[in-house]
Amino acid sequence: MKTLFAMMMAAAITLCTPVVHATEAPDADEIAFNALSPVVSALLNADDVPGLMERAEKLEETDTLQAIAVYLAASREDPKQLLAPYQVAALFARRGDDRLALRYLQAADDRGLWFGPLLAGDEDFSELRDTATYKSVLASAQQRYKKIAEGKVGAISVLNPSAKIPAPKACRPVVVWLHGYGVNGELDADYQPLADTGAIILGINGTQMINAVDSFRWIGPGFEGTHETVQKGLNALEAQQCIDRKRVFLMGFSQGSQHAGALLAQHPDDYAGALLLSPGGNQPTPTESKARGKRVFVINGKKEGPGNLQMSADFRQLFSDGNEVKSRTHEAGHTFPDDWSTSLPQALRWLMGEEV
Repeated sequence: MKTLFAMMMAAAITLCTPVVHATEAPDADEIAFNALSPVVSALLNADDVPGLMERAEKLEETDTLQAIAVYLAASREDPKQLLAPYQVAALFARRGDDRLALRYLQAADDRGLWFGPLLAGDEDFSELRDTATYKSVLASAQQRYKKIAEGKVGAISVLNPSAKIPAPKACRPVVVWLHGYGVNGELDADYQPLADTGAIILGINGTQMINAVDSFRWIGPGFEGTHETVQKGLNALEAQQCIDRKRVFLMGFSQGSQHAGALLAQHPDDYAGALLLSPGGNQPTPTESKARGKRVFVINGKKEGPGNLQMSADFRQLFSDGNEVKSRTHEAGHTFPDDWSTSLPQALRWLMGEEV
C-alpha cells in the first residue's frame, strides 16, 4: 500500500495541532484534523484494495467526501478496479456534482464497466440519464454484461448424499437452494448435512449478476423469472441423474426465501413444500396461494428487522389455509440459527415426511 503520504499527513496534522481549551472554538488545524482523520485512518489500516473498498463503504454512511477520497485511493492502487470509480461517480452524482459524476462514470467505462443492469437501476444517476455520457456508458455496460453473464446466471451446483446414505428404490428427491442477495448458489462441503437427509441439493445462481461474477440476485417484477430458472436447473440436473420431480422441495434464505415461498404459492404442481429462512426482499409478498396439502416450515430470528419479521408472519398466514405450517423463531438476527447443521436437516426431513 502507498501509505507514506498518509503517514506524513497524519504526523503533520498531529504535530501542528495545538491544545484547544474547552471554551475555545476549534481552529482551522483541528477542523482539518477532524475532517481528515477517518481518511488517514482508512489509508493506514487497510492492508489491500479490498480493505480500502470495505472502509470506503463504511464511510459512505457518515461522510461522502471521505468515502470518495478512500475510493480514489483504491482506484489508483488497482488500475483494473471497476467498482471504485463507479462508486466515486455515484457519490458525486448524489452530491449534485454532475461534471465529476460523469467524469468518473466514463473512467469506470474505460476500465471495462460491465454491470449494466445495476447501472440502469441505480437511482444515484437518475438526473444524468439523458446525458450522452450516461447513455454511451450504459450501452457499453449492457453489451459487456451479456457476454460476462452468459453461463453464470442460473448456473447449477449439485451436492449428492454421502456414500453412507442408502440409495432409495426410486429416484431421489431434490431440495432446490435459493441463495440470498449478493451471493451465489455454489454448494460446498458445509452443506453436506442437508444432502445427508437423502435429498439431492441443487444450488442455483440468481437471475441477475450484480457487480461481481460471484454475486447474484433474484429479480422481478414478480417471480416467474425465478420459476423458469429453477425449472431449467431441474431439467439440467435430470439430464445428469434420476430425480423425483414429484418431490422437489424449495429452501431459501432472505431474498431467495421470499422467492421460494412465492414459487410454492403460485406453482404448487411443481413443488412439494418449502423451508423458508428469514424471508426478505423489496417485492410484495403474494397475498394469494394455490398451494394445498403442502408442508411449509418458516424460520426467522427474533432480532431481524421489522420488514423481515413482517414477511415471515405474512408467509405463515399465506400458507395457513389448507397446508401444514411449522414455525420456529431463534435468538439471533438475519442469519441461520446457530444449530443449523442439525436443525435444518431435521426441518427438511419433516418437509419430506421422513421424521425420525
